[in-house]
Amino acid sequence: MANDGLVYVCNREGSRIQIYDKMGNFKKNIEVPWTPVTPPKDGKLTQSGGSAVALDFSHDPNQRLIFLVNQNNAQVEIIDRQSGKILSSFGRPGSFPGQFNQAHGIAVDSKDNVYIAENRGRRVHKFRVVNP
Repeated sequence: MANDGLVYVCNREGSRIQIYDKMGNFKKNIEVPWTPVTPPKDGKLTQSGGSAVALDFSHDPNQRLIFLVNQNNAQVEIIDRQSGKILSSFGRPGSFPGQFNQAHGIAVDSKDNVYIAENRGRRVHKFRVVNP
């Protein structure tokens, strides 16, 4: 739940963040890009989803930013909370520093350090985001 009382839900298979008020009334969606790692030759997608896995908010008073684990592209998306626009992203698939092996959890501390937990890689990464 954000400071303003809105509830943000990751809809993994729907590739979106769904936003509700405290009473459960739907407010809006933030779409999260989903693209296959290997696009089909004919360009037609037969599956979707798997992108919006976990999120947390920046710790400024307005919680201006959403940090979202996008498991599909193995990146963390930095999203403007009001507009839903992706401002930046970081990470990629792999097992080296800065790469994620099925990132599945995220937490942002009071200094805006971003912690990413992996499911398969069994690691926790720490990042400092500067001027997103």
